[in-house]
Amino acid sequence: MQAKERLIKEIESLGPHNILRVYDLVLTLKTQDKKIQLRKPNNGYLRTRLALKNCKGSLSDDIIKERNERI
Repeated sequence: MQAKERLIKEIESLGPHNILRVYDLVLTLKTQDKKIQLRKPNNGYLRTRLALKNCKGSLSDDIIKERNERI
């Protein structure tokens, strides 16, 4: 809490113009935090598994075979 108290004291010593700049900075930081929280988790692997679930055989074996053919 010491940092918060020191920050409040510093803000109280600022002029009105600088206080508005600090306020804008605080709002920017809050919106950045919200954007990070609203980000959807990357579930690309789940979509891939769903797309490949009807395929027979092993995808990894097919990839290995294709690589061996190129060598």
